Amino acid sequence: MVTGWKKNLSRDPFAGGKQLRHGVRAVAASAIGTQFFCEMKVEQSFLHEEVETEEKTEGTVLHEQLLAMQPTTWEKLLEGIEKRELYVASFPLGADFGRLSLAGVPDAVVFQKGRPSFVLELKTTRGDATILYDGQRAQTVIYGLLLEEVGFDCASLRLVVVKFRRQTPMSEEQRADFLKGLTSDLVAGRDLDRLASTSKNGMVAHSFPYRRQEAVQTLSRTEGYWLNERSPIASTNPNKCRACEFRSVCPSSLVR
Repeated sequence: MVTGWKKNLSRDPFAGGKQLRHGVRAVAASAIGTQFFCEMKVEQSFLHEEVETEEKTEGTVLHEQLLAMQPTTWEKLLEGIEKRELYVASFPLGADFGRLSLAGVPDAVVFQKGRPSFVLELKTTRGDATILYDGQRAQTVIYGLLLEEVGFDCASLRLVVVKFRRQTPMSEEQRADFLKGLTSDLVAGRDLDRLASTSKNGMVAHSFPYRRQEAVQTLSRTEGYWLNERSPIASTNPNKCRACEFRSVCPSSLVR
């Protein structure tokens, strides 16, 4: 009989749960992160087709290059988590928490002897990589909560948001070894916290411990929108509007 986290993992966690705003069945961790940027951006993403931008395309390509993993089966994934000394994987997570159903796919989770040690989330930027935005932190915190709710031991879990400047020159070999090298640094216990204030080769790793209470506070700020208890809150920062792909159609846009 399969019990514990194996039983709770789902191949499609976005399909369950009750109907929430815009008919979603599970709130994506990435959408919660975007709420901290601007809830009107989340709202417009449901009302309009996705707008492709140069920044999105560049970010997608970099994700594929830097976080490349070998494809595997669901059965081998479960076996790798459970039995291997060190295992790195990306897979869907989902759980009910409070009044919401949550779901998400972390960029990578590093397991050591069956326990998640690190959640890795890659964010590409053209700006200052030393700045960790609230939404980027919130998204990663929700991944930690999902791992805990699924049934993993998260007592020693650390969350790592890697900010990578898109203009940074790297060879194909460096890009191919990026995930392996970062994982080695994390497992070896190298001081990544110090790098949060000093950019190195265009990359900064922001590392912090997972705290359940932080996840609870994050959801208390955002769940009202998904439960239709309030309207979306628009940003009052024109710079955010300038960076938003929905600036031309959003009724709250501060720029045109």
